[in-house]
Amino acid sequence: MTSKETLATLILERSLREKCGVVGLYLPSASRETQLSIAIKAEIGVWHRGQQGAGLTVKDNNGLKTHHGTGGPEQTFSPTAVDYLNNGDAPIWIAGQTRYGSMGSWEKINLQPMTSYSSNNEPITVAHNGQFTAIEKMKEDVGEPIPDGTSDTYIFSKLLAKAQGASWDEKITSTLEKVSGAYSLIIGAGDALYLVRDPQGIRPLVLGKINDGFIAASETHALDKVGASVIREIKRGEILKIDRDGLKTIKEGIDGPGNFCDFEWDYFSRPDSLYPTSPQDSSSPEQWKSVYEFREECGRALAKEHPIFNASFAIGIPDSGVPVSIGYANALGIPYRQLILRDHYDPNGKNRLFQTDYDIEGIQQRVSGKLSTIPNSRIWKGARVVLGDDSIVRSDTSKEITRMVWDAGAKEVHWIIGFPQITHPCHLGVSMRTKEELIAWRNNSDPRKIAEEIGATSVNYISHEGFIKARLKSGKELFLPQNKKEIFLANGGCGGCLTGFYPVNQDGIIYDRNKSRPVSA
Repeated sequence: MTSKETLATLILERSLREKCGVVGLYLPSASRETQLSIAIKAEIGVWHRGQQGAGLTVKDNNGLKTHHGTGGPEQTFSPTAVDYLNNGDAPIWIAGQTRYGSMGSWEKINLQPMTSYSSNNEPITVAHNGQFTAIEKMKEDVGEPIPDGTSDTYIFSKLLAKAQGASWDEKITSTLEKVSGAYSLIIGAGDALYLVRDPQGIRPLVLGKINDGFIAASETHALDKVGASVIREIKRGEILKIDRDGLKTIKEGIDGPGNFCDFEWDYFSRPDSLYPTSPQDSSSPEQWKSVYEFREECGRALAKEHPIFNASFAIGIPDSGVPVSIGYANALGIPYRQLILRDHYDPNGKNRLFQTDYDIEGIQQRVSGKLSTIPNSRIWKGARVVLGDDSIVRSDTSKEITRMVWDAGAKEVHWIIGFPQITHPCHLGVSMRTKEELIAWRNNSDPRKIAEEIGATSVNYISHEGFIKARLKSGKELFLPQNKKEIFLANGGCGGCLTGFYPVNQDGIIYDRNKSRPVSA
């Protein structure tokens, strides 16, 4: 295997899976062709969040038309598929999703948006980012057999279809009162589009204005991509309704800090997406922080916590490790050299290399031309190399990249990591399923043992405090709770994969900030 093929394989193996990205469009004054073009472009804007499948559901006066496919939006929405979706009147609303499931099999039944039907044959369409908890209780509430391998979203859509109430406003509100977990939802019912976020605000959802209509998506990048202006984030616990009467609040959101997933900041979100760093700024996008800026700040924090003054140069592992290394190098005044390259012009270059469980060999063939190194022995020989990355989860990648850098002639190989040691699985939308697969858990979070296992000179993790300070609004003080494992929850985040304490556990029990009662898995 060539160095180029080896590196492509390694970057593939380092990847994790996140539930998905969602898009909702309400722009009935525009033509069908225009709306469909906007929706597909916005869905491409959340493609990085899920590449297992994509789909759109279009609602017009004649009913629903849905198209799903495996792969990303560009594969799914072929000219034939677009022609099919374009056949009809001007849409009332469009819902879309890119999927990379953390629960449920990869069968087509789990592709979204997902539509179920009530007893009087009324359709209800759902696009979901996150993961519901207390699944067995949800299955009981459905009251009918659930096929094996179906996702939590499938179960939720069945709950909605069976809900009692005089209107969809009532049905959606009552159903959401029965569920728990992490969820950002686009729901299409009748001629209305609903936008929903869970009471802890674990997954992102933002609202934008486009011409005389509205668009919602998981990240601001999707809104930027279609020329929409960002209005605000959907508040945690909020239910918004968009119909011919405009934007209406069905349920008020919760003020104050929630528990936004800290792995969104570290890895999943695009570097050019923006998030608020304080609840007071949720309606002031001009005050929001870019993910890129946050990751650079993590690099600067690492420079303070783990300075390697005699380093020859720093390298960022593409893509999310790059700003971490740049921030580190700039803070210490050492050179930054991008000696590991990602080829964005390769046919596979636009694909994010998520790990898969079913076809590793096939994916390796598709990505083998994607990445390359600069094989200049004069650069590497005798160098004290600092490699920066967003995280080390299972260690396969870091172990092999370390070996490659040694083989290139390095004298020392140091890692700086922009996320603390991951020691616990996630049940809120990220595919980290067991402790045993996590290198930090296997080594009791000891950086020296981790460095020994991957063959590096050292491994240097950002501290919990350093990470949280990087995402806090400038001037805001870090809160240090009596129980150190509550530090992420107490500072408006979710670091359950780092501490074992979650904003909501698998049984649906919620962290009580006022009582300072942590919830374990």
